[in-house]
Amino acid sequence: MNKNKRLFLLFMAILSPILLSACSTEDGGGPLAAVYTGQDTHYYPTAFQPTLAAATQVLRQMHCVILSTESAGTSSQGSVIHARNGHMLVDVTITPKGPQVTAVATRFGLLGSVLDDQRFHFLLKSALGLG
Repeated sequence: MNKNKRLFLLFMAILSPILLSACSTEDGGGPLAAVYTGQDTHYYPTAFQPTLAAATQVLRQMHCVILSTESAGTSSQGSVIHARNGHMLVDVTITPKGPQVTAVATRFGLLGSVLDDQRFHFLLKSALGLG
């Protein structure tokens, strides 16, 4: 066997258990949650609806294509915006934490992109008139 083929087989032998362990169960628990570590959460002193509108505006400004917006029942439980930026999937979760406090959690890509998260939150602050 040549050297490249041996390295490939060794790589696959090491990687396959990791990939297989990432399969989630139907209840949503399990090791897959560990994959979503690149999530960044910021709290804003604004109401839910203006924050949701500003987040949608910022995603469009970042050239993201909004795929869907899911509401978690009532607006008091929040919304999730699913978008795509090129080949990278984007999730923005907006959750009201009080009358004038809203949490915004972002994840750009499967493992998260710190630069995209920082850019999003910088633009969101500006869109909300906070900085």
